[in-house]
Amino acid sequence: MDCSLADAIARFLDHCRIAKRLSANTLRAYQTDLGDFSRFMRGGQPVVEIDRECLRRYARKLFDVDCLKEASAKRRMASLKVMFRWLERDEVIALSPFHRLDLSIRLPRRLPRNLAAGEMRTLLRACDGQPGHASMLLRFIIICLFSTGLRVGELANVSVDDLDSNDSSILVRGKGNRERRVFLPKGEAASTLRQYLKSRCSLRPRSEKLLVTSTGSPVDTQHIRRLVVRLAEQAGLNRRVTPHMLRHTAATQLIEAGVDIRFVQKLLGHASIATTQIYTQVSDMSLKATLERADTLGRVKGERRWSTGVD
Repeated sequence: MDCSLADAIARFLDHCRIAKRLSANTLRAYQTDLGDFSRFMRGGQPVVEIDRECLRRYARKLFDVDCLKEASAKRRMASLKVMFRWLERDEVIALSPFHRLDLSIRLPRRLPRNLAAGEMRTLLRACDGQPGHASMLLRFIIICLFSTGLRVGELANVSVDDLDSNDSSILVRGKGNRERRVFLPKGEAASTLRQYLKSRCSLRPRSEKLLVTSTGSPVDTQHIRRLVVRLAEQAGLNRRVTPHMLRHTAATQLIEAGVDIRFVQKLLGHASIATTQIYTQVSDMSLKATLERADTLGRVKGERRWSTGVD
């Protein structure tokens, strides 16, 4: 009996959960992407009947009907490709419909949005206006995201057992369930961790998660996003700030400080260094803007005055 698309999706998700041990976030993303395709194909048809033309029609629907951006459409198609590759390997189908499929979605080249040093200082100062444990939680979140470049989901999933107090390091499970270790530098970052842990201990929370609210409840990703957005508004920053912008800011600041790009790649948990290289472009843009403001040629020709007031 032929396997239906709905059954194939269920089998693939079980494989991801049990055999590959993918994170809950990754499983939810696969479930969302594949569920959308199943609804488009009405799920009950045999998976062997899905061909290239089905994929092309689905791609057109993503753009023309759903009006998705290129990145979202590319992710949907990538999820399908991974599933069909597994179905082929597991001999559910003879050949993936993606085999030799001429369908590529080109992403527009966007530089990551990061915060300037002044904006980071403003954000940190705004943390101090919160009372008690809420203040410690907020300050730790901001400093940890900026110091380690963690993804918001990675930070939310950290448990107390993932901490090593000897070197202020955190064991992180990132994309693809890959593990890496990040470090909170000595000084204010490590001190903030110690202060937060002391505040957390006083609450006696039942949860093993590192981040907890004043009532001891674990903090999820949406809670972190709301805290960061609200903090930026209270700080008077004139743009919407997200936790991922702090990750971008961490990488940009490290590159500008001269840290080897391979170390930045390892810190961020990028599988490919090509992903990390985008931050060198951000650094170059910052350099270009600084040079244009300096206008040294204009200064030596007497068309501008030195910032010190001396010609």
